[in-house]
Amino acid sequence: MTKLGKLAKKFIKKPGTVSYKDMRKLLLAAGFEQIKAKGSHVKFKNCSAGINIIVPVHGMDCKEFYKKDILKSTKGLIENIK
Repeated sequence: MTKLGKLAKKFIKKPGTVSYKDMRKLLLAAGFEQIKAKGSHVKFKNCSAGINIIVPVHGMDCKEFYKKDILKSTKGLIENIK
């Protein structure tokens, strides 16, 4: 299993323990692209799945409940990362 696959398993089990930097890697590996946004918000878009995510990032991390919400909406895509 690759490092990215291990990171995906960690994110599924305990999303609050994964840093924003690692969560960003997972989203990009799952087919999302990062779109520029103003201020402290970062947008991710997956055209094939029709999912748009807005993540408020403060101090190079985001709050745990945002990570849990992101996991709920992307779980199927994250599980496919190996």
